Amino acid sequence: MDRSDRYWDDVAGAMAKSYHLDPVMAEQKRRVHVDLLRSWCGASPAGRILKTDLFEEALGGDEVLTGWPEEDAPARLCGIDISRRICTGARDRLTASNRRIDVLVCDARHLPFRDESFDIVFSCSTLDHFIGEEGLCAGFREAVRVLREGGRLVLLLDNPRSLFYPAVRWLGKKGKIPFLLGETLTAAEAACMAGEFGLTVLDQRAVYHVPRLVATALFRALRALRLGFADRFLLRTFGVLERRSGKGGEYRTGWYTATLLAKEGTSPVRGEDR
Repeated sequence: MDRSDRYWDDVAGAMAKSYHLDPVMAEQKRRVHVDLLRSWCGASPAGRILKTDLFEEALGGDEVLTGWPEEDAPARLCGIDISRRICTGARDRLTASNRRIDVLVCDARHLPFRDESFDIVFSCSTLDHFIGEEGLCAGFREAVRVLREGGRLVLLLDNPRSLFYPAVRWLGKKGKIPFLLGETLTAAEAACMAGEFGLTVLDQRAVYHVPRLVATALFRALRALRLGFADRFLLRTFGVLERRSGKGGEYRTGWYTATLLAKEGTSPVRGEDR
């Protein structure tokens, strides 16, 4: 699979009819990401901030740009995606927000920004949708290149050590879910690659402790039986499960590996190295 514009345009068309996450699962994912950003970037991050795809903003209830922490220091937000259809959908949904959010069609592996253009880069399961490690590495390198010295990269990748990851990957190959899973990295591998790019690991944990297959089957049954009253209870249950983050065995239950990286000192990744 290549993260081509045509492929993701087709995925967006299919997902516009039926999103891959139940609204409750999507809301929990949104909460987890916003809480993570508050914890790692502060309650009032300023400067320029880049999100490396707009899949959630275009299609789901798990979008984070309008919920990005903002109190006293307004940030300038920018979101990109290789799919024109996704960018159009995201732009339409974001117009109701009072936040300043720039939307741009481009490839995460070839960003059209100058070196050190952003204070924060938020890569939310973008780089794990390429064939082979080459695409992941290229996207990682570009994220580092456009990050200013002293900036922070918040990197989320599908966690291959999750109990349900092998099954979901197999379902993707069989066409049972709307998109394929590409190459990803374990927490240790992500830290190693970050070191090769001159980054410092400040924190690392597993997040989104929702049992994907079990929860998806459960919600399908609840929707069929029209038992929506259980939503609030299940959302609270997911909140309790999320307390596993940072504890022993977290990488068996968390769907994403989240890594906070700092670009300190002189980085080996520059525009001429692209």
